[in-house]
Amino acid sequence: MAVNKNYEDYLFDTKPNQSVTDLLLESEHASREGNSQYAYELSLRATQTAPENIDAWLLRISLSPSFEERLLCVNRLNELAPDHHDRYNIGYFTLKELLDKDPYLAYLEETEELYRVMNGNHMVVSIRKKRVADNTFLPERSSQLKAANRWLMMAILGLMLAGIGTLIFTPLAALNAIQAGQSAQSHSDQINSTIVLIVAILLFIVGTIFSLLFVLHWIG
Repeated sequence: MAVNKNYEDYLFDTKPNQSVTDLLLESEHASREGNSQYAYELSLRATQTAPENIDAWLLRISLSPSFEERLLCVNRLNELAPDHHDRYNIGYFTLKELLDKDPYLAYLEETEELYRVMNGNHMVVSIRKKRVADNTFLPERSSQLKAANRWLMMAILGLMLAGIGTLIFTPLAALNAIQAGQSAQSHSDQINSTIVLIVAILLFIVGTIFSLLFVLHWIG
């Protein structure tokens, strides 16, 4: 431990004016050259020089020589920038390795972006939620599409009543489908609402034919 501490001090003393960008570039170059220890030491210095730098933490995580340090770095990165882009899923695999070692996690608290839990070693672990933000329009749109499908089912059942029920329910299904389509925020919802609308129109035509046949049969 003392040797590592002295080496860190040596890095600061010998290159006091080296920028974080230079450190990261030199670290990546050293890593490509196969000098992983030196690359890690440069990434360590980069996070110490600029503790808020996301790229520095991402590089340090990829070069960390031990699982424990990698977990500490992932925690720091998640707390610093919960929405960071983890290109290589390092955070995911680190958490998976943690659970493989000890599946025990106790819930502590949560924020809008993170869950904070405690593992069997009493270490606080920050886990990104990775969920889409709530959209206030989604419940309304979903209910409209569900209503359109319900009215469509009623219209199909209405065919058994000489098409009279179909003539009543298909306009309601079509109206809800149009409203759902207008507020649709995804391509799949737009397609679903269009399909419901087309089926409603076809059912209305079939219901009209059934009703006319019923009327002609009743008069005749």
